[in-house]
Amino acid sequence: MRKSRVTDHLITTMTEMMNNTTAEAEYTRCKTSVWWDIENCAVPKGCDAHGITQKLSTALANMNYLGSLSISSYGNTDLIPKAVQHALSSTGISLNHVPPGRKDASDKKILVDMFLWVVENPPPANIMLITGDIDFSHALHRLRMRRYNILLAHPQNISPSLVASAKTSWLWRSLLLPSGTSLTQCESSRVLESSEISSEEVFSTQPMDSGSGSSRAARSRFKGIYVSKASN
Repeated sequence: MRKSRVTDHLITTMTEMMNNTTAEAEYTRCKTSVWWDIENCAVPKGCDAHGITQKLSTALANMNYLGSLSISSYGNTDLIPKAVQHALSSTGISLNHVPPGRKDASDKKILVDMFLWVVENPPPANIMLITGDIDFSHALHRLRMRRYNILLAHPQNISPSLVASAKTSWLWRSLLLPSGTSLTQCESSRVLESSEISSEEVFSTQPMDSGSGSSRAARSRFKGIYVSKASN
């Protein structure tokens, strides 16, 4: 597939996605459980940690997610200033300390707790992950196939396969800005036209079917506030 055809395909697909920017009816009143990899997506410098819960709630409400909200963060809390810890916990965010020393310890703890939550909360329900770690891709794809609505907040330059696992994704830093303006169709087209995307990367951005293998890791260059994906 030639690069020009790849770009045209992505622009068309992105435009179709942007027409669907609100929650589907069955997920509007469902609870939303947020799982925050705080080592991978730290509180940005200069961000008032007291306002993170409200900003997440507002971003979700803007897309018509109106159910109850719970937020759990995971990481080595020894690396987080005490003032930030207090600000987060005082606004209802659960801080889960994960001691250093074991590889991917936070990721594994998130996955264990997330699937325990899934056992007690059958679909339809909303699961939001805040991370940029590709290791979550497979689990999120599986949950999406089980009718959980997957949302994602991530840093820049992540694997398209992780973005593809979510119905809607936000850029983490942009999500915390005062103005939560969404990426327009024209802006998304310009982003794609300026990106160097190969055909191999295009295929890795498509959601996995139940029988597919693991996706290739590739660099994402989407720079919008959020990108809403097509319905399942």
